[in-house]
Amino acid sequence: METNSTSEGIEQSFHATQCPDLEEISKRSLFFVASLVLLSGVNGVLLFVAVLGNAVILWVLRGVSSIHPPSRTLLYSLATSDICVGFIVQPFNLIYMISTAKGQAALCSSALPYWDVIGFAMSGISLLTTSEISVDRLLALRLKLRYREVVSLGRTRLVVLMTWLVSFAAGSASLWNRETFTILQIIGVFLSIAVSSFSYTTIHILLHQREKRRQERQIAWDQPSQSVNEASTSAFSTRRYKSTVSTALWVYCVLLMCSLPYMIVAALWAVYGSSEAILIAHAYAITLLYFNSVLNPILYCWKIRQVRQAVREVFSWVCCQ
Repeated sequence: METNSTSEGIEQSFHATQCPDLEEISKRSLFFVASLVLLSGVNGVLLFVAVLGNAVILWVLRGVSSIHPPSRTLLYSLATSDICVGFIVQPFNLIYMISTAKGQAALCSSALPYWDVIGFAMSGISLLTTSEISVDRLLALRLKLRYREVVSLGRTRLVVLMTWLVSFAAGSASLWNRETFTILQIIGVFLSIAVSSFSYTTIHILLHQREKRRQERQIAWDQPSQSVNEASTSAFSTRRYKSTVSTALWVYCVLLMCSLPYMIVAALWAVYGSSEAILIAHAYAITLLYFNSVLNPILYCWKIRQVRQAVREVFSWVCCQ
């Protein structure tokens, strides 16, 4: 009973800090209110662009034959989570920012639990999916011909389903225990970073070793013409593989850059409490985190040639209508 009372007290204090009433908001600086108003406008624009951009990506991914179906499923999951950020999470964020700026504590408090759960779930899905993409690229390199047998479409769909369920379950922890929620955030972030870093480091080492062996064979140069053709085919496959790894690495790095400020602010909040400066930094960091959902479609168009061509065709068709 005492533990439950303590948790409820922490939760009420947390909501009171994040959702000030008119009396409390009158004590805040003009910069605090102006920042919320400015970021509300920015998030409104990002909301529209994230939904439109990722909807186009989901549409064109169906026709991209160069991407292995399990890998395409992971990209589907990532794009879907980005759409949910624009379509569901950011509207709650807008309600929070506008109601906070106006001192409407009741409206803010009613939106905050949904924002916590869905926002954390979508961020968790993005982090876990980028880690799964890195593992997928590592398996493609290590398993070689066995890759398509081991990494099947059915298994990948099961992994995606579990990712969504686990992320929503972890996000729901914010409704009953704030401390558990914070711990789950920290564990999830560090596990995702560790897995992705290990995968890309291993890929770099293996590719370097493969390139070294290829150069040694070229120096020997006692292969028959058929072997030379096989070597050319192998070099082409390596270039194609490096392209897919480059795309995945860019997605991971951009997500990390957009997430890192929020992680730092969350850590400062946990240590020093929610001062006005930290609340302002939190609002800007959240906006940067959601900006990642706008950047991902741009990365797909830049790094995947077939996606870029398909997007051009879609916009050409729309402009001609």
